[in-house]
Amino acid sequence: MATPVGRPATGLLDTSVFIATETGRPLGDLPDTPAVSVVTVAELQLGVLMADDLGVRAARSRTLRRLEELFAPLSIDRSVAGVFAELAAEARRLGRRPGILDALIAATAVAHGLPVYTQDDDFFRIPRVHVVRV
Repeated sequence: MATPVGRPATGLLDTSVFIATETGRPLGDLPDTPAVSVVTVAELQLGVLMADDLGVRAARSRTLRRLEELFAPLSIDRSVAGVFAELAAEARRLGRRPGILDALIAATAVAHGLPVYTQDDDFFRIPRVHVVRV
């Protein structure tokens, strides 16, 4: 499939992409070669554990299983940790307070040279991150 002009062919999918799919929210074009962070796995696992409704828990479990079947998540290594510290410090100097988990996902993307595909506005508060809104 051809990549539309202006849209990167590879990218890191934020947790919001999986939640949108699960809940039927519309999504824009996703990358041809998607990746995920281990942080997204953790966020989806938390969502399963926090669901009180059995139907919601089942839907979240299916989303998590699908992710685990399709992706080998990118881990948080020393490179990602260093980028995280830089991004968090830079954001704070600018008076911004991005969430820790979003900053870790952003750092994973930056460390791997990938844009973040998301429906979450928080990523726009993190410096140096190429964000693709879907």
